Amino acid sequence: MKFILIDMFGVPVISLPAGYDLLEAFIGTNLQDINEKGSWVIDSVDEVLNGTETTLLCVKYHDVELSKTTVKIIDRYSEDKAYCELPIDTFKSVIVNWLQQKDKYYGLS
Repeated sequence: MKFILIDMFGVPVISLPAGYDLLEAFIGTNLQDINEKGSWVIDSVDEVLNGTETTLLCVKYHDVELSKTTVKIIDRYSEDKAYCELPIDTFKSVIVNWLQQKDKYYGLS
């Protein structure tokens, strides 16, 4: 999945295709910081891919359900528990690429 890194007043922000607003929000609230390396997300994905049946990550505004094939990002504060579901390999690819692009933006790589 392609994304665009937008400079918003000196801060890199991810812009994804329509329908992935919750993935954007997850990244923006959990993986935006200059010092955030995201290893906790990648490690959780790898654990599921290598044997753990499922994992639930409860972060700032979202619950992230990881299974062997899919990732479901749930907005726990929305009235109807809005969610976004995508293949786990796509999720991992977007996260890894985002972290690399963010590090390049900040000159860390």
